[in-house]
Amino acid sequence: MTRLFIEDNELDINANFSQQITYAIDDLNNLDSKSTSFSKTIVIPATANNNRLFGNIFEFSNSNFTNDVEPNVLYNFNASKSAKARIEIDGLQVMKGVLRLLEIIVYDDHVEYEIALFGELGGFFSKLIAKKLNGNVNAVDDLDFSAYNTNWTYSAMTNSWANWNAGSGIIFPIIDYGNVSYNIPSTSPTYLSKKDYQYTAFRPAFFVREIIDKIITNSGYTWESDFFDSNFFKRLIIPNNQKRLSKYTSYELNVATTGFNYVTADGTSKAMSFGILTAVGNFTPSSGNTIFTYGGANITAQVNFRLKGTFTSSNSIPAEVKIKINGTPIISIPIGGYAGTSQPFDVNGSGFIALSNGNVLTITIEKIGGGTWTYSFDTGSTNLTINSGALVPSPLAYSEYIYMNDVLPRNILQKDFFASILKMFNLMVTEDKYIEKHLIITPNVDFYNLSRSSYLDWSDKVDRSQVIKIKPMSEVNARFYEFKYKDDTDFYNDKYKKQYNETYGNRNFDNQFEFAKETSSVDIIFSSTPLVGYLGKDKVVSTIFKKTNEVEEQIESVIRILQAKQISGVTSWKILNSSSGTTTELGTRTDYLYAGHFDDPDVPAADINFGATKELYFTLVSGALSNNLFNAYYSSYMAEITDKDSRLLTCKMKLNNKDIFNLDFGRFIWVDGVLYRLIKIVDFADNEVCEVQLLRVIYTTYL
Repeated sequence: MTRLFIEDNELDINANFSQQITYAIDDLNNLDSKSTSFSKTIVIPATANNNRLFGNIFEFSNSNFTNDVEPNVLYNFNASKSAKARIEIDGLQVMKGVLRLLEIIVYDDHVEYEIALFGELGGFFSKLIAKKLNGNVNAVDDLDFSAYNTNWTYSAMTNSWANWNAGSGIIFPIIDYGNVSYNIPSTSPTYLSKKDYQYTAFRPAFFVREIIDKIITNSGYTWESDFFDSNFFKRLIIPNNQKRLSKYTSYELNVATTGFNYVTADGTSKAMSFGILTAVGNFTPSSGNTIFTYGGANITAQVNFRLKGTFTSSNSIPAEVKIKINGTPIISIPIGGYAGTSQPFDVNGSGFIALSNGNVLTITIEKIGGGTWTYSFDTGSTNLTINSGALVPSPLAYSEYIYMNDVLPRNILQKDFFASILKMFNLMVTEDKYIEKHLIITPNVDFYNLSRSSYLDWSDKVDRSQVIKIKPMSEVNARFYEFKYKDDTDFYNDKYKKQYNETYGNRNFDNQFEFAKETSSVDIIFSSTPLVGYLGKDKVVSTIFKKTNEVEEQIESVIRILQAKQISGVTSWKILNSSSGTTTELGTRTDYLYAGHFDDPDVPAADINFGATKELYFTLVSGALSNNLFNAYYSSYMAEITDKDSRLLTCKMKLNNKDIFNLDFGRFIWVDGVLYRLIKIVDFADNEVCEVQLLRVIYTTYL
């Protein structure tokens, strides 16, 4: 007996119901994708029960209010959202995942529903479909790291170093973002200056494990993975990739005075200075904070101001505060207008201004006429904001408060992040058949059960009256396989690509099959990050900057992924704060928090590049360069599918619901004395013939 459920409510099905489900774990034709189970289109009748469960959606005038928190069924049914579903045969669950309503068929007085089911991995990805790490239209979809908000101080940075392999929290590794080492830019050779570093070299970094955990759990799923809980994975981090560490605000400008005075001796006009720069957005202030040059896109922005203080005047002629663009007054605000001593003023106002790239903004106070006067503006209460209505970055200074949600890499889709982690480490994702919405994540190299007692013999299930196909994998595979980091334009990535005509950290594999011509690629969203060391310096540092004529430039970069480690026993060096023409020594260290593609720059044992680079930009003391992503997670897989004896067996088998209930892609299958890996079951229906694809096992383990 076959039963179909939506949100634990049973649907009515036709007597000849055939679910025809495909089960898959791998795609031999495309290493860049992961597979899940799915059904063909299923047609069910519009019975009173089904109409009720689908919220009477078949009615032309149907309309209802829905709540995404409630089960997607009955009055709350929303066809644009997935609904929890499962299929049972004789009490055994053969599929669980999500149901999607495809179409409603109406002819005469007869109505049918066309639906499809997808496994829980497919349901998981549908939950992520358009969600970003941050900056979503619905803030509830953002990953929340606000619990780690902190001030950007020496103690916050260096105290985090002991947490380098915790897998959660925030750490501040050293990364050369350009102009972050002492005396840079300078006329001296670069290597002479790369000993001491500014605090700006230490920006927050997020742990990959915690990002993955939030992506999964925020979507209503749970997970288990020995790999994600390994010491190796818990030290993987995502560093900040902004041009400058910034908070995001809708203010293009948010400034206030620190006690400004205007007296008779100042003449008829004086530019106001603003010592409190809460946000400067795309504005660049002059050294005295009296001139603000706009460098952003053309916008129309709202101006809000408050002028508060006291004045004395010997006559009744008011002064005027003028907001000017390129010297032309845009807004004028009169203050005073009568003779007196120590009179208060408190003026608020707003307006709109058009800003174009290169515009110069000034705020002046002007007095027309004779007499004597004194205007004193209160600290903090005299302020000006320019609000663009859109979020803009506002660079942070030392000791300012860091909002961690603002410094996550932006415009990164959660599904792309998750998929890139799967592809980097060749991870297999399966669904727990007993626990709802529970993902089990394992590297391919650890996926298969090597115990001979776990092997299954399906020889007697083969329908030998139908065609059996045995295809050499040379006819399935591409000739070339490319394992690719994303290109970026920073100085060392650009230098490497120009010199070697390939991206730093990539690996190209040629199986040398004579008749195969195609190229298959594994692409991830991250860029690799070159490590650099300097003559006479014993710190090796990841670099993300541009450089022209030895002058370094900070840039926005593609999202990066690195390994962290606290390294001790280096030559004494300093963390500095150089601003306003002075340099303050924040602390002296003999250790540092390293971040790079090697696990250790002195004695590397693991590399998260796909392949060994043709050049290193530092002197390697010792260690192995071969334990990269390709060799650790792909080489055995590639050896198997490209072996001259590798075969893909496609045949018809008669499987039953018990076979499917106990289905485990991690168990090897015997067919006629030959050992296979199960790849795909196509159009299963209980006790009917379906297509099965199996890959011949060359070796159960590879050394």
